Amino acid sequence: MGTNPRDTIVEDVVRAPYEHHRTWADSPLLKDRAFARRDVPLDRTEDIPPPEAWHDAVPEVFWDGHPDEVAAWRRAWEIVGSKVRAPEPGSGFSRNYVFTKFSGAVFVWGCCFITMFGKYGTGAFPFIRSLENFYGAQDSDGFIPRELDIRNGLSAFERDDPSSVGGDIFAWAEWQWYRLSGDKARLAAVYPHLLAYHRWIRKHRTWKDGTYFSSGWGCGMDNIPRMDSTLYNECFDHGHLSFVDVTFQQILDARLLLRIAEAAGIETGRAELAEEAERLTRLANERMWDEEAGLYKDLDRDGNRVACQHVGSFWALLAGVAPPDRARRLLAALEDPRRFRSACGTASTSMDDPKFDPDGGCYWRGGVWCMMEYMIAEGLAACGLADAAHRLARRHVEAVTEVFRKTGTFWESYSPSAVEPGRIWGQLVRNEFVGFSGVAPIALLLEHVLGIRATVDRIDWTVRLPEAHGVRSLRLGDGTLVDLECAARATPDEPPRVTIRSSRPIPVFVNGVPASVGTPDPQRH
Repeated sequence: MGTNPRDTIVEDVVRAPYEHHRTWADSPLLKDRAFARRDVPLDRTEDIPPPEAWHDAVPEVFWDGHPDEVAAWRRAWEIVGSKVRAPEPGSGFSRNYVFTKFSGAVFVWGCCFITMFGKYGTGAFPFIRSLENFYGAQDSDGFIPRELDIRNGLSAFERDDPSSVGGDIFAWAEWQWYRLSGDKARLAAVYPHLLAYHRWIRKHRTWKDGTYFSSGWGCGMDNIPRMDSTLYNECFDHGHLSFVDVTFQQILDARLLLRIAEAAGIETGRAELAEEAERLTRLANERMWDEEAGLYKDLDRDGNRVACQHVGSFWALLAGVAPPDRARRLLAALEDPRRFRSACGTASTSMDDPKFDPDGGCYWRGGVWCMMEYMIAEGLAACGLADAAHRLARRHVEAVTEVFRKTGTFWESYSPSAVEPGRIWGQLVRNEFVGFSGVAPIALLLEHVLGIRATVDRIDWTVRLPEAHGVRSLRLGDGTLVDLECAARATPDEPPRVTIRSSRPIPVFVNGVPASVGTPDPQRH
């Protein structure tokens, strides 16, 4: 008598009752995986830079009359250097990475923001490679965990949990690195991974109108009071909302993926990305914009704008969503002391919101976050509001520096009510947090306060400060070393007098005017 195939299936189920079905199809983009998990990592403990590298192999800024900002720059590099570690056995990680001692895990948002100041420290450590630990953990359909356990390399959440993915700024980090390095081969290698991830999030985290949802933890802004807390958990639920910040991040991601595809000479995905970015930009300006508030807002399940005003609205600047008139309205909100202009920078929840917490900000109920200040400054500059970006960046850097002067360290968040560290439920947040907070004493200082923007092909220097200032041993991605020095001026209107030295010829523009670059110095090699 023959065997009934159905009996075999039932018998298998009985033998393995807790096995899950694999219910996804492989992405054709990931047939040739450039970044695979490894039993033996590519990086090892002996590849970790020695302490002296964080003095000798990173740039040095100077700013007369501002010794604390210079000391904060140096200390930030020392702290991040002390947090570089090698992969744990059994983690599957391939690369050394920065670990900020948070939940025994590394996070997409944190690791990406670290690269945005770490790009200047490649003489000591190639920060961009740490993202390969996430690319290696990517499932065959494109899913990348938001949080990876450093011991076993596993996601902290089930795939369908709203908190399992989020903070999709890989393309932003990779594009910044490319601008400084000119490494098109890396762009070509990462693009399939990033496009597959973008498609996964679009498939699994959108409503029928194409807007995106997440959770408090998923979006990185843990306890923003944007949803009805009697019905939903603001940390873990999506609240049936269209998240304004996540929607804008995906528009930004689509537009940066288009730039990456163009630079790398890749056609795949361009049409869908362009269509999505244009469609969502139009939807955001038609439905998410609140004319009275001068902000973009989340949408509830009925399509109504949610009352809560929060820092996520300002992603519209960087994502290219806000037209010029609305960019100026967003700037007005940033400068409004009743809403967002606070003691240390931009309050994460508007200070006129009934759930705003003046006691240190209670994390995202008003707390000021360095990486949000960086996003805002970059967005303002992208909208042609570079002077405003300088003004807001300087205000925040000075607050972070004052707290550093008083406490000797950097904090996870800062208070909106006083120039002090942030708090959560009355307790101080984590310190030594470099980590994403390193964007303030390093990237914001160099790019938006000192006004120095470098790519592998040219350097643009907008001189605003009257004091003598500049940077020495600024390393471009190809190894070029550059010194940029501006002499003191009697007034900000006096033409700047600059001295520039470089290990190879490179165009430098000072306030938009070509500057003379000194003969390449053999000692710069």
